[in-house]
This record gives sequence, structure tokens and C-alpha cells, in this order.
Amino acid sequence: MHLRRLATALVATTTLTTLLACTPQATAQPDPGPYLGRWNYDLPDRAAMTNIATLNTAGGALGPQIGDIVFTSPEPGRVTGRTDVGCTWQFRVTSDALVLDPPNQLCHNPTSNYSYTTTAWTVRVAEGRETESITAISHHADADYEFVLDRGARSRVEEYDPGSSALFTGTWDYGAPDPSYGGANTRLTFGADGKPAVRPESGSIVLSRDFGNRVTARTADGCHWTLVTRGNTAKLDPPVQTCTVRDQAVTLRYFTIAAAGGDQVAQSIGTDADGARFTVTGLLTKR
Repeated sequence: MHLRRLATALVATTTLTTLLACTPQATAQPDPGPYLGRWNYDLPDRAAMTNIATLNTAGGALGPQIGDIVFTSPEPGRVTGRTDVGCTWQFRVTSDALVLDPPNQLCHNPTSNYSYTTTAWTVRVAEGRETESITAISHHADADYEFVLDRGARSRVEEYDPGSSALFTGTWDYGAPDPSYGGANTRLTFGADGKPAVRPESGSIVLSRDFGNRVTARTADGCHWTLVTRGNTAKLDPPVQTCTVRDQAVTLRYFTIAAAGGDQVAQSIGTDADGARFTVTGLLTKR
């Protein structure tokens, strides 16, 4: 009897061991934690080509990159990135990077009113700093353009950062127009046919602190706009604001400023007092 019980126990143990060996074991997913949170682009550096995209327009063009992205993790092994222009992108977490997954994701940019397909996007984080590379195709009425950002760099920021407002306060003056550098210090005003009229943007932006991490920007047309500051970036908040000029409404849907030292890159998108859509990109220096 004892031998029979022992044999039965051995068979049961062997069977359990075999089942365990054949059962697929869950694979640990890479930790998305280092990527999560809000990340600002550092101030673009034209000399080093950091945060400067290239576009294959006629004669070539450079596009300074500013703004932020918020990374969250909806499920193990996955990260969602939402940019400040309203696009959402899906990533897979690998052992050393975030990788756009699936590739070739399309977004209609609601602020600029055009679409682009991001073909590849890789994000890495080391010692609290983020680097990235992006390739994309920007779809416009006249043609599609290739967009390449080889040297993206961002810094993580806190949601509430009252000390950051001091970086922005003061008077900032527009420089000379530079059409090759993202249309710097120019205003593009789009007619009914969608074609832009280009003119220099001049004057200044005066930024004053309100409270906490909030500032007010007074632009050359006399309008006042409220922004929230985090790290090196100030953003329109609330995200759509209206001002009255010549008894007509001027509306901003996007106004973002990146600053470092005495330099600033600013971009605004909206509708002017004549009802025309416009975009202004500025390279400003502090007085």
C-alpha cells in the first residue's frame, strides 16, 4: 500500500511539474515610469541643431520646436503621448526607449489646420533628460513635405512651478525677419484661397507676473493674454482667448513661448480683427 501511494504521488508530482513547464509564463514589461510626466522642449539651438527640424521645402527650411508633451501609461508596456497642439501618439516601451507603435500614425493638427503622418519617433531618457528623433510627412494643399528632427531634447517639469514665471517677466523685442528659420519674426496671414501673405512682425511683447505660475502677455496690438508657466515654457491658458481690436475680435488658439537667459522663441496662431487666420513666429531678446 505504501509503495502504491508513493507511486501515485510521484505521478501526480511529475504531471504538475510538466504542466508548469508547458504553461506560458508572463513576461515582465519594461517600466514606463522614467518617461511619464510633462516634458518641455529646451530652447532651440540653431548652432547645435538641437530642437531644429529640417523640411524639404524649396530651398530648404528650418523649424524651431517648442512646446510640451505629456506621457501617460494606459496599460503595461504602452505609453500615450499628447502634445500641446492636440495630437495623441501611441508608443511601445522597449528595454531602452519608447518607440512609436504602430508606425505611420496620422494626426490633424487642430491649431495649424493641417495634417501630418509621423513615420517614426524614438524617445530615450537618461539622468532625467529626454532625447528624441522624429521623422514625419507634413501634408499641405500644395504638396507633402518631409519633416526630420534628429536632435530633440526635453526637460521634465512640474505641473505647478511658481518659480518659473520669473524667467519670462520683462519686455521682449522682435528681431529681424528670417524666412529660412521657421519664418522667424514674420506674420503669415491666410486669405480665402489659403495662400499666405507675409509681412515682418515687429514691436515687443511685455510679460508681467500675475500670481503663482501665471503671467500676462501684452502684445503690440494692445491685447492681453494669460499664460501658465512651467519650466522654460509658457502656454496660453485657457487655451482659447479673445481680445477686442477696432471693435473686432482677435482670437488666439495657440500661444507658446520658450525662454532661456535673454532669448525667447514664441509662436502664436489665431484669427485677426479682419477674420483672417494668421501665424506669428518670433525670435525675441530681452531688453
